[in-house]
Amino acid sequence: MTMTKSELEILFKTHYAAMYRLAVSLLYDADEARDVVSDVFASLLDGGLAIRSDNAQGFLLTCVRNGCINVIRHKQMRERFIKLYSTKAEPLADGPDDSMMLAELRNYINNHLPPLSRRIFTLRYLQDMTCQQVADAVGVSRVTVHHHLSQSLEKINAYFTNNK
Repeated sequence: MTMTKSELEILFKTHYAAMYRLAVSLLYDADEARDVVSDVFASLLDGGLAIRSDNAQGFLLTCVRNGCINVIRHKQMRERFIKLYSTKAEPLADGPDDSMMLAELRNYINNHLPPLSRRIFTLRYLQDMTCQQVADAVGVSRVTVHHHLSQSLEKINAYFTNNK
């Protein structure tokens, strides 16, 4: 069931502050916290999430917590990718195959990700732009940016998991 904008506005006014505080306390980053909370409301608006009115606050806070966990996981993966992808990266402690893995990662990103996903991935993870900055630069919504990043990371992760 898709929520109306007035129902969403009531939820936003009632629960935004608590959701934002939770996100900031988990992420220690105001911009990322706003992104996570915005994503929850965007999912409610487009019908991706259905909410029960008897426990709205608990549901919304759980969604924020889960969103924060995903951000933290992506950060960990991002740090690994940046270290591998950067031309100035020092060799990783994992071994001498780093340069081969770096070349393979670059090749995969350049040859297997669709152009929009490649651009979004590069702007977000390699130029360290916020999701909103990427959305503005590319001319898409923040939800679209998250969607492309999520798909790109899943594809890259699956590729490297299957080709170890």
